[in-house]
Amino acid sequence: MPKLLKIKNVDQVKNEINNFFSVNEDARYVRRLDIIALICNEHPINYVANLFGINPTTVQRWIHRLNESGFEGLKDKPGRGRRPQLSESDRQQLITDIKSSPEKFGYQQSRWDGKLLSHHLKVNFGIQIKVRQCQNLFKQLGFSLQRPRKMPAGADAEKREAFKKNSKRSYS
Repeated sequence: MPKLLKIKNVDQVKNEINNFFSVNEDARYVRRLDIIALICNEHPINYVANLFGINPTTVQRWIHRLNESGFEGLKDKPGRGRRPQLSESDRQQLITDIKSSPEKFGYQQSRWDGKLLSHHLKVNFGIQIKVRQCQNLFKQLGFSLQRPRKMPAGADAEKREAFKKNSKRSYS
């Protein structure tokens, strides 16, 4: 008799699988095909829904879509999800703005950060986005938030370098 195999970190594996299905359009389509195949093999809708961890009404909706539109009905419809607040032209303008110094726009800062970008979007584009989302927006636009390293004023550069070479770092 074969040895019973167990998966380590079952919850983590489940979450990663569900995340994969949520972001990958092809994977969602294949998952729907698997569900329809089980229904075709006369498994009850409630059983299949529980097996995949989805609502039975969703399975019924997919069956209706299959019957009405064929396999195309199981594919994701275009236009799903939230609409972007920035139009493509505004997005390009924002990229140009971020490439410039904030001082050009009359701000007191020399570097862009999430809080300043949030304010800039509100004032110049009429869009209110929270600071954390602005930080994500930096990344989406291909920018990284960079902050200057703080150095003690008046420190001796030679002593600082000697300290770096002789100090032992502990990573924990």
